[in-house]
Amino acid sequence: MATSGRPVRLTAGPRMEDEAWDAHLKRVLSQLQMIYHKIILPVEEKFKYDTFRPSWFSETLVQTKPFVTFMGPFSAGKSTFINHLLESNYLWTGPQPTTDKFTIVMHGNEPQQVGGRVLANQQDLPFRGLNAFGDQFLEHLDGYQINHDILRSVTLIDTPGVLEAAGDIHSRRYDYIAVCRWFVERSDLVFVLFDPTKLDAGIELKMLFKHALKGQESKIRIVLNKSDSIGTQELMRVYGSLFWNLSNMINATEPPRVFVGSFWDKPYRPDTNHVLFTEEKSDLLYDLTETVPLQSLDKRVTSVLRRAKLVLVHALVCSMLKQGMPKFFGKDKAKKEAIANIAKIYQEVQLKFKFITPGDFGEETEYHAFFEKVDLLEMPRFERMEKEGHVAALKKIIEKDLPELLQPIRTQAQVDPRDKKQAQDMQQRYHDSMAKQLAGKKGHQGAIGEMGPSAWRKGVHDTDIGKELAYDPAKANQLGAVNKPAPKAEASPSPPPAAAASPAVDVTAMQQQMQMMMQMMQSMQPAAAPAAPAAPAVPAIMPPAGMDPALMQQMMAQMAAAQQMQQGSGNQDLGVD
Repeated sequence: MATSGRPVRLTAGPRMEDEAWDAHLKRVLSQLQMIYHKIILPVEEKFKYDTFRPSWFSETLVQTKPFVTFMGPFSAGKSTFINHLLESNYLWTGPQPTTDKFTIVMHGNEPQQVGGRVLANQQDLPFRGLNAFGDQFLEHLDGYQINHDILRSVTLIDTPGVLEAAGDIHSRRYDYIAVCRWFVERSDLVFVLFDPTKLDAGIELKMLFKHALKGQESKIRIVLNKSDSIGTQELMRVYGSLFWNLSNMINATEPPRVFVGSFWDKPYRPDTNHVLFTEEKSDLLYDLTETVPLQSLDKRVTSVLRRAKLVLVHALVCSMLKQGMPKFFGKDKAKKEAIANIAKIYQEVQLKFKFITPGDFGEETEYHAFFEKVDLLEMPRFERMEKEGHVAALKKIIEKDLPELLQPIRTQAQVDPRDKKQAQDMQQRYHDSMAKQLAGKKGHQGAIGEMGPSAWRKGVHDTDIGKELAYDPAKANQLGAVNKPAPKAEASPSPPPAAAASPAVDVTAMQQQMQMMMQMMQSMQPAAAPAAPAAPAVPAIMPPAGMDPALMQQMMAQMAAAQQMQQGSGNQDLGVD
C-alpha cells in the first residue's frame, strides 16, 4: 500500500470545454479514486471508521452515471412511470403487486435481460456490493439493457412496492430496508410515489423513511401520481392528508418537493386540472433529464470531500483521546473517564482546527457504542498520526485538491459604480415596475408560489399539438385550462342564447392552496407529545383568495381529526390508556 502521507499529484489535464464529457468524467473519477485509496482509506483503516459508520462508500466511486430510484407502495405507478420515460412497455405493470424484484434499467444497444448474479459480479459495474445481501436477494435482482437516450445520462432503479401488513413483511427473504438504503446512498434522486387512494402509512413505509431515507432528505421528491383520477377539491384534501402523513416521517425543516400529476401518456380525464399536471410533469422531467446529470459529478466530488472531513474528525477525536491515556498504569480507569467526557475532546479538536464545525462531530452515543466494539488503547496517538503526515495530507485534499475538481463558477467583473448611465438605466427599470404596480398592472413576478414558464414548459407550446391547443405557459396560471381556438361563428339571423361558460380552474389559486396546506401542516405539528390525547386546536388561518371557506373549514376539521387519531394511536403504543 502506498504511503498515505505522500502528497497526491493531480493530473492537470485539459479544460472541460476542450474535452468530451465522458473523458472529463473518467478523468475526475480516476482522481477521486486515487485520492480516496491513497489518503482517506488508510486513515479509515487505522481508526476503524467502517466500524464507526458502516457504508459502501468506495463502490460509489466507480459509478459513472447517476442513479434515479423509484420507491413507494405497490400499484403507485413506479413501473408505469419508468415505462413512460422509456416510451414503451418494457417493465410489467398491473393493478396488483407485479414488481417483486429490484430492477436496474441501463443503456444497451440491444434490449436484453441481465440476471442479478451477473450484475453483482461484473467488474466494470457498480453493483458488486450487493453480494453482501446474500444469494436470496440476488434471486430478487434483475437488470435490463435498453437502447433509449435517457439511459445515456441516468440509470433507473425500480423497487418492489412497500408492503402494509406486518405478516407480508416477514415473508421477504432478505433485508428490504438495508437494500433500499444501499441504493439510496448511491442515488442522486429518489422519487417516492403515492396513489391518492392509498395514503395509509404502514409499518414498512415508516421503516423506509426512518432507516433507508434518513439523512438523504435532499434527494427525495414526492410524487402524488394518478391525480387526474379524482376531482380538484378531493385532490386538495388528498394533498393535505399526504403532507400530514409525511410530516410524521420526514425529519427536515423544509418539506420535499411534491409533484402532482398523472405520469404516463394516456389522456387526462375530463374536468381535471390539465395545465397544472402539464407544468408539474415539465418541472419533474427538467430535474430528471438536465439537473441531475449536470450536477452528478460535482456531487461525487463533494461527497468525497465530506467523507475526507468526517474521517479526519473521527481520527482526531480517537487519536486525541488516546493521547491523554497514561502509558503504563491506570489505563482502564483513564479510558472510561475519557470516553465519558468525550465532549471535552470535541472542544479541543475545534480549538486546534478552526475549519471543523460542531456539526462535523458524531453524537456522543455513537462513540460510546463504537468503543464498546473497539478498544481505545489500540488507536494510534495524535503525535504519531501527525508525524506520519496523515493530518497534513487530509487537510490538503480538503482545502485544495478536491475543490479544484469542482466545476468552476464563472464570475463577471464588477460594474464601475462611477458609471452613472448604468445606475440610471437600472433605476429606470425599477421605476417602470413601480409605476405598473401603482397602476394596478400585473408584473413579472406573478402571485405567491407562481413560477415563471421554464424552457421545458415552453417546449410543450412549441409542439404541433401545443400550437393547435393554443397552450401558452406564460398565461397558464391565469387561464387554468388549455383552450382550443374558438371556431369562427357562422352568420345567423337569430343567434342562439350563449351557454353558461364552465368556470376555469385557477392554477395560481390551487398552488396557493397547496402552500397553505404546507403551512397548516407545520403549524399543527405539536412541539412535544401530550400526556393524554386531546383535541388539537385549529389554527386561525385565513383561506387564500378564490378558495371556498366551507372547504377550508372541512379540510381543517379533517386534519384535526387525523391529528387526534394519530396522537391516540401513539399513546396506545406507549401504553397510555
